[in-house]
Amino acid sequence: MAESGREASSPWDSPSNDGNAGDSSSQSTSPSSPPQPIILSGSEGLSINTDMQGMMPTQLAPATGTTLTGDVGTIDSSLWVGESQGPKKDSILKGIGITCLFSFFMMMVPMLMMGWAEDSWDDNWHYETLNVDWDESGLNGTFQISNTPVDDCSFNIRNEGHYYDNPDSFRAYGGCGGHDYIYQNKHITRVEFTEGQGDVTRVTFDNITEGEAMFTVYPRYYEQPNDSIELHLPGASPSEMETQSFDENMTPLVFIVNTTNWAEPCPQADDLMIIENGAAAGNVEYTPTKVAPYTECHLTYTDYHYEFTVYPGIDDKAFTSVTLSLPEQQSSLLGSQTFDESMTPLVFPVYTNEWGNYCVQEIRISVTDQGNDWYYPNYEAWGIPPICSDMVYYENYEINVGSMDYESGYGELFLSEPLGEGIILKADYGVYSNNFVADFAPCFGGLFSFVLFIVWIVQVVRNFQAGLTNKGTGMLVGIIPGFIMSFISVFIIGLILFGF
Repeated sequence: MAESGREASSPWDSPSNDGNAGDSSSQSTSPSSPPQPIILSGSEGLSINTDMQGMMPTQLAPATGTTLTGDVGTIDSSLWVGESQGPKKDSILKGIGITCLFSFFMMMVPMLMMGWAEDSWDDNWHYETLNVDWDESGLNGTFQISNTPVDDCSFNIRNEGHYYDNPDSFRAYGGCGGHDYIYQNKHITRVEFTEGQGDVTRVTFDNITEGEAMFTVYPRYYEQPNDSIELHLPGASPSEMETQSFDENMTPLVFIVNTTNWAEPCPQADDLMIIENGAAAGNVEYTPTKVAPYTECHLTYTDYHYEFTVYPGIDDKAFTSVTLSLPEQQSSLLGSQTFDESMTPLVFPVYTNEWGNYCVQEIRISVTDQGNDWYYPNYEAWGIPPICSDMVYYENYEINVGSMDYESGYGELFLSEPLGEGIILKADYGVYSNNFVADFAPCFGGLFSFVLFIVWIVQVVRNFQAGLTNKGTGMLVGIIPGFIMSFISVFIIGLILFGF
């Protein structure tokens, strides 16, 4: 208790010389520094050292060695909020959503990059009317295009209203690989496939007497003397007949057959097989055409005769030998012939009995000192072959019709014949682009998708490692719906942005 008129001594005041508090005049005017803060250290409690106990009033000072123990309460304040951690979310739906988002960007970004690159390439493409300054003959002319430098292999010239099947149409192309020439594609008729003699009699069957009949076999164009013919009649017993050979005059062969055991005047099976040995070895089956009166049983077995007409090619010369073969047919080799001094077209007859409705889609021509070449018919529409009787096989070649400097855009045309009256030439070409980003934009888009894929895999692994099994499973399950949803979204956005 403080005395009247005096303040109680602070426990932090310095003691007097005699150990008492002393009066105010004997005390220091400046208070002593407070002791060091009390430090709470774990569960061992709070220890108060001797110096601190000496500075505390006698009534408050604890006994020496006393340790303060107890719990430190939580500070409750409207400003300070204790941090609390809730459980991590582990949801399958969340995993599916993450995969769908990854899938969308993995498909969308490359598409946008490719669309942007395509627009950049389109910006480098130009269309213009080609103003040619022709000379009086109309064969030689010069021109100047508006944009340079021209990109390699991109220069094209065509007449306005050009059609591929119009013989008056003009089309020319710039050379590739740094070549400055302008060329034009041409073609000539190499082979025609036309109907020749039509139906040609191969064999006839006639009754001679009540128990005897005969087969007459007529030679075909390619057969030669001493070529042997053997007949097989599946309905006869025995089915095999004798073998005969043509003489030097190629006289038709007559086979006499005994029909005594036949139930009818005609063979029980009409089909006839001819086995040929010689220039055209092989087997051919025939079905006859019956001619009235049927009681006498007159049968005619015919070949259908077509012709391949081979015209001289660009490099063919007099006395050049040509061999024609049909790899698609059994009797593929049609023989060899030689051009005369007048380069008269060569005619290769062929019989098409075994073909049915199937026409020859490719032929092979072997020419002396030129090797083999394959030829295909001229299709009216791709995948739809022409009618057999209209098949024409062309030989394509190129002619030089001009030149152009790709850097300056200056060019020349020199034709073998003038263009038609009023023809307007159009030019389309691309200019050289140095846009590295546009050129490699598709690669950047693909790289971006690959990086996203790696990130997605890392996220899946981390979710399983962190115990988020549902989330990781959802990311795996989300592959299928993510792909479907992304594909639909990208398709819709592509229609909106690019119109494809």
